[in-house]
Amino acid sequence: MPKEGHISFEELKVDFGYSTFEGSLFLYTEEENKFRQEFRKFVKKEVEPVADRIDREENFDLIHEILKKMGKAGYYSLAFPKEIGGGGKGLVYRTIMGEELTAISYATAVTYGASAALYAMPIIKFGTKEQHEKFLKPIMHGEKLGAIAMTEPGAGCDVVGGMRCSAKKSRDGYIINGEKRFITNGSKADYLLLYVITNPNVKPNEGISAFIFPTNTEGFKVIKDYELMGRRGSKNSHLAFKDCWVPDICLLGQENKGFNILMSGLDGERVFAASQYMGIARSAFEIALKYSAERMQFKRAIREFEGVSFKLAEMYSLLEASRLLDLRAARMIDADRRATKEAAIAKFFAADAAVKICSEALQILGGIGYTKEYPIERYYRDVKIGQISAGSSEIMRFLTQRELFREIGL
Repeated sequence: MPKEGHISFEELKVDFGYSTFEGSLFLYTEEENKFRQEFRKFVKKEVEPVADRIDREENFDLIHEILKKMGKAGYYSLAFPKEIGGGGKGLVYRTIMGEELTAISYATAVTYGASAALYAMPIIKFGTKEQHEKFLKPIMHGEKLGAIAMTEPGAGCDVVGGMRCSAKKSRDGYIINGEKRFITNGSKADYLLLYVITNPNVKPNEGISAFIFPTNTEGFKVIKDYELMGRRGSKNSHLAFKDCWVPDICLLGQENKGFNILMSGLDGERVFAASQYMGIARSAFEIALKYSAERMQFKRAIREFEGVSFKLAEMYSLLEASRLLDLRAARMIDADRRATKEAAIAKFFAADAAVKICSEALQILGGIGYTKEYPIERYYRDVKIGQISAGSSEIMRFLTQRELFREIGL
């Protein structure tokens, strides 16, 4: 029933996930929907009670404890091949996890994704059995963590052309020098999937190699952890490598063939990222929807005003469209189809939609939404990075038009 006066977040009693109606789940299989409900229960039990503390205290230890619990429950390695003890599930399942986990804690989701997806998936695809044993199995249960290290101070969107971190052959291994920054999990990772220049005398895409880098290597240093606007609790680091020697077993794939490894994981990364933006947007929408039905002004529930109800209709349509675009791209990748265009569209649409939804949710709540009494302000801080990281919205639009012209032969 609508109520006059202040409505606390506790009084609102939002059961997160309630807006995934029959139509939202129609194109998922029965097994996938069953998994969503199962994983949602896990998140409600293990993540929701500490989500606010993770953000307020910037508490990485709480995140790591959640990842360990995910490992014990089999969620952490769900998408790993069965041959190495994983669940053997594909990207669609990871997008379900991304949405459900981020709906409660983006910091936890991005920490999980950097290790179990961005670090692990290229090693699964291109690594040897020995590398799987040595560098993959230790992270499968969340005890140890991985990270991907591509971005540098001079290499953001132009991550290939601007790369300066290098490796030179020496003895039975390589010596690595340089810096990487904005590395999620960087200061806490046990292993990095590190991209460096190994041949500076050719085109950048012909001289990159990928290495699995143990962070206990002599010469490795964490310069600093950045203080972030959002995703607080996760770690985002500036790293330095000074004469770091690693053995030959750390080379992933062939020398100077790292560009293909790098590119192979980007479409999946974008699809997984889009699912995270949907999770944030969904929770913001659910709070706004319920608040609009209970908050009274001018002796009416504010949902009765078109200025509010029309916002809610648009927010919901953007959320549902984001899910459909992301599901299509995930299914194409699971079917080994080229999905560069579809992944790019899914990412920039979901990122832009999530920013819009969170902004409108804050507008609907008004002044109370701007306080820390509701998590809307956290969602608002968290969501902006979606238009920047893992390929900016501008880069995603560029890729989309490039693929369009490629497909018509121009």
